[in-house]
Amino acid sequence: MFSEVEMARDVTICANHLNGQAPHHQILCRLLKDLIHEKACREHGFYLGITALKSIGNNKNNNHDENEDNHQAHILTFPVSFTCRTFLPARGDILQGTVKKVLWNGAFIRSGPLRYAYLSFLKMPDYHYVHSPLSEDEKPYFQKDDLSKIAVGVVVRFGVLAVRFKEKPHKRRNDYYVLATLERNDSFGPISLTGSDEPYM
Repeated sequence: MFSEVEMARDVTICANHLNGQAPHHQILCRLLKDLIHEKACREHGFYLGITALKSIGNNKNNNHDENEDNHQAHILTFPVSFTCRTFLPARGDILQGTVKKVLWNGAFIRSGPLRYAYLSFLKMPDYHYVHSPLSEDEKPYFQKDDLSKIAVGVVVRFGVLAVRFKEKPHKRRNDYYVLATLERNDSFGPISLTGSDEPYM
């Protein structure tokens, strides 16, 4: 689930942005922006934060010919090694998150950086859908006979039934999608009426 992994990648910056300063600060800023932009990867899951910068190698673009394109000559590429805290959802995990939307066929739950955990009504034993078409103010919810509710804003503990990774073009905000379940565990279900599960990055 949560891990700290060592990673390596090339970081590209523009020489014009250095303004005579050491490149380390610009490299770190660029690396952070790249991770935020990418959000997640298939192997390690969501990027939560850089915990250590291990090494920065020499610029790979040192040997440009003098006749090369001027713009290309001002692009610097550095190999960077670092450790990163990550979160990889997996089948069998037990998570908790806040209900963000309720539909007749299920609910969407957000848990930390995981924005799309879908809990189908088929995976909520003994819950029934409640919605009053006569009241515009009352939002729909699921309820058991003991009056426990799954409604917008409620924190729910759930199990991970299935996980799907979606890699987007140019790695723009890759994401994970989870199928949730409340079956086969008495601890699953609503645990609070309020909560905050904002993304880490």
